[in-house]
Amino acid sequence: MKIAHFIVNPIAGKGNPFITEQYLSKYFEKKHYSVVVKYSEYKGHAKLLTKQSIKEKANIIVACGGDGTINEIASCLVHTNIALGIVPIGSGNGLARNLKISTNVEKAINIIKLNNTTAIDVGRINGEYFFSNTGFGFAANTISNFENSRDRRLTTYLRATIKSIWSFKNYKKYTIRINGKKEVRDPFLVLVSNTNVMGYNFSLTRKAILNDGLLDIVIIDQLNHLKMIFFAFLFLIGSEHKIRGYSYYKFKNATIEIQNQELDIPYQLDGELKKSESGTFHLEVYKKSLIVVSAIF
Repeated sequence: MKIAHFIVNPIAGKGNPFITEQYLSKYFEKKHYSVVVKYSEYKGHAKLLTKQSIKEKANIIVACGGDGTINEIASCLVHTNIALGIVPIGSGNGLARNLKISTNVEKAINIIKLNNTTAIDVGRINGEYFFSNTGFGFAANTISNFENSRDRRLTTYLRATIKSIWSFKNYKKYTIRINGKKEVRDPFLVLVSNTNVMGYNFSLTRKAILNDGLLDIVIIDQLNHLKMIFFAFLFLIGSEHKIRGYSYYKFKNATIEIQNQELDIPYQLDGELKKSESGTFHLEVYKKSLIVVSAIF
């Protein structure tokens, strides 16, 4: 008998508390599955629930939420033989989209029942895992504006982006050591990605592959307001690489040192705003270290 634990963020996206053991019984026969549903109540709770599920010998742990919920659960499953399932009911759903997992709950559950698993890479920054992306500058500022909004929708994300275009200004120098080279940059945006989708099917790293043992990084130098608008247009048509000051690399290890003029350095990690007291960030990749249930590979 397969033991499947579903960890649900009941306020993810528009709020989907309907995922219950009774609801799931339509899909998972009791003679083949033992299904348990748990609900997270605060940030960080999903990680505690996952650790409990590991002790309870779950074979598969399903994250029902957005990228933040997935990050908490998946972080506990790296280097284990327990599979991560995903029912993407969040806002961006970057990792799920890369794995071709439908945002339709019924279709996502059917993918879990098929149980086709694969191993994917995992990124790490200063000891914290990320599965979709992490970013600095404009990327972090946009997430900050997004988190300050009451709801989590595409229109909210677009409003947060527009607000950042008019308000963001970088005053820090970045020293980036990557692939044996050292660059000193004054960036508008730095995005490090494991996936080829950020969320809402937007992408700055279309060359990213989940199991190639490499992370992808995009660096875009400082832009004035007019060039930001031009960049937004290029981004929407998939031609952001045409902006002046654009760089793209693949790497296994890198270090970013940010001139620290503040107490805390903001950055985003899988769509969640973080702050670091250190201005030095070490990035690395763990090849094929997380087992996921997927619609591809």
